[in-house]
Amino acid sequence: MVLVRIFRFLIALYLIAAVLYTTDYFLLSPLRSGVSFLVAHRAPALAQWSTSSFNSLLPKRASSQKPLSEPDAAMLEGSSEDVIHWTSSAIVLENGLGHEQPIVMSEDLFLSKAFAGSMRPSKIVPFFYRATGIFDKEDITITTLVTSNRFQVFARLVDRYPGPISVTIHVNNGTDQVHELLDSLHMLYLSSPNMASNVDVHLVIDAFDRQFNTWRNIARFFARTDFVMMLDIDFSPCTDFRTALRRSKAAMDKLRSGTAATRIHTDGIDESRFPRSKAALVSLVHAGKIGMFHASWGPGHGSTDYERYYAAPPGEIYKVTSYQSAYEPYVIFKKDGPPWCDERFIGYGGNKAACLFEMYLSGISYYVLADHFLIHQNHLYEENARRTEVYSDFKEEACLRYLKHFRDSGLLNTTRASNVQGECKKIRSISRIVAQKAVDATLCKIVWADEDVKQLLGSIAEVLYFDSPTRADFLEAFKPNGKYHDVELVEGFSPSVKWIAHNGAGYDQIDVLACKAKGITVSNTPGAVDDASATTALYLLISTFRQYALSERSLREGKFKPPGLSAKTHDLTGYTLAILGLGGIGMRLAELVHAFPMRIIYHSRNKVANAPEWCEYFPNVDDLLAEADVLSVHVPLRAETVGLVGEKWIRKLKKGAIIINTARGKVIDEDAMIRRWRTDM
Repeated sequence: MVLVRIFRFLIALYLIAAVLYTTDYFLLSPLRSGVSFLVAHRAPALAQWSTSSFNSLLPKRASSQKPLSEPDAAMLEGSSEDVIHWTSSAIVLENGLGHEQPIVMSEDLFLSKAFAGSMRPSKIVPFFYRATGIFDKEDITITTLVTSNRFQVFARLVDRYPGPISVTIHVNNGTDQVHELLDSLHMLYLSSPNMASNVDVHLVIDAFDRQFNTWRNIARFFARTDFVMMLDIDFSPCTDFRTALRRSKAAMDKLRSGTAATRIHTDGIDESRFPRSKAALVSLVHAGKIGMFHASWGPGHGSTDYERYYAAPPGEIYKVTSYQSAYEPYVIFKKDGPPWCDERFIGYGGNKAACLFEMYLSGISYYVLADHFLIHQNHLYEENARRTEVYSDFKEEACLRYLKHFRDSGLLNTTRASNVQGECKKIRSISRIVAQKAVDATLCKIVWADEDVKQLLGSIAEVLYFDSPTRADFLEAFKPNGKYHDVELVEGFSPSVKWIAHNGAGYDQIDVLACKAKGITVSNTPGAVDDASATTALYLLISTFRQYALSERSLREGKFKPPGLSAKTHDLTGYTLAILGLGGIGMRLAELVHAFPMRIIYHSRNKVANAPEWCEYFPNVDDLLAEADVLSVHVPLRAETVGLVGEKWIRKLKKGAIIINTARGKVIDEDAMIRRWRTDM
């Protein structure tokens, strides 16, 4: 009997010990760890707030309310103000231009500028709680925002997502429940080990509700990884997209480029029936037990091609090809680079759509992860808080900004700007501007200037190359080939032709008066060929004086130094060069031959003001011709210059004088020149 009692006593003692151990292991130990973590990690951040600054932000606690938790109390014992230290960059220090002593700036001042689009005054407290986890730079941080009535929903998101989370929590200091909110937040952070290891909490303390885009930007700004997922807490991940995405080289390369974002498919169903695979999701869809999120509102998530998604093979990542401005997908993208959400949006109605619309205009393409999806947890929306008219104005403004950006960057007619071109054409007030900027430049392909043409015109026009085999084909299709722009051709041009850009100094091929009558601008390139034409004239001049052409022909025939050749060759030094038309080409030729030296004289319609003193001006052509050993012609071809160098002028040249013509052939009366040549022989 005694042994039985002893045995029962030992059993009872064992059970008591087991209960105490279990309670300590599963309840008290995590609680102690959580409190230790909060004291170690939360208190230092809070301690930087002074008593006066904190009291100015929060209403006083009523005497009946319980005291602040220990970390909240630590907030009241710190320094007067948070500061940021700006140090000189390495390159500045290396060049001896900087200082090792950092510049101190108020953190509040910095954050007020960083989020300047938000309502003020406002106090932003980064890392009110800071996660203990160490995150890989290429991990994916969920960025989200939480209000006090959604804490439990947020807790479920933390349990479902094993990766880093950056969350902005708004504290309205215009109410008397602030301290209860902070206490609730404190208990929420203690409620799960995942909270302490994965979640960074940032506070926004002010009296302005529903600044959703500001809160989104804050969560993204303080995310500690290179990639983020902008997610509302009412959506729950059902598949491990994080691991799948990081294992896909193709997907990660798209994200690293900064020009792509991946999106997750969304549906709506009660949490208790969440599917865990694509196959289970499709089965529920076919059974009519689950459907598209906000199925009654087509413009939003209706942009998703659901049939395409349901039929996509495993592992596929495909591009979104149909987009409209109310689209609100949940996307993963590069933290640094894409536009930030416009903080002027307050309340429901277009705020998230504006974020995604601007990202799309900036050139980011969206790709669907076909194996993955989110489930929406239904709740009531405050529909009376929605405002959509602001979004309409925003779209016009954003289109104008990005059209200008791509035009100024020389990218307007590249694939990077295809999104802004396509979307902004849909806005009536912008479509005309888009059409004006997306002009065509119809050109003959100039092989040696192909890259220059693309660089100069590619930012403002689509360059089209055409080469019509006949004049009739050219006229019929209105495709200028740059050769015969006369009255007949100009009259045949489409009204869309606004500019003829001629690649050359002379524009005698173009009927300028006919173009002017049709409102067509004509341009030429008068300085582009100055060097080429002048050096050609110089070559002809030297070759003629030294008889290089005759010497070459003789050598090819096997005759070296044929009889009489030496008597016909001369040096240039001391001879007189007469330039007819001291324009760009004539001036360049004068500079070249002056080095030999030759005497240089010229005639133009007027004396050239910037001509050097060694260029002698002859107002009378007859006097010029009488002095010339060489006449070099550099005048444009017009009606009044056809045959300008004719019988009369040629007869006034010295016997044996040389005529060099690098202008149009019709400027010289060739028959008169041949007659004079035969006379001299």
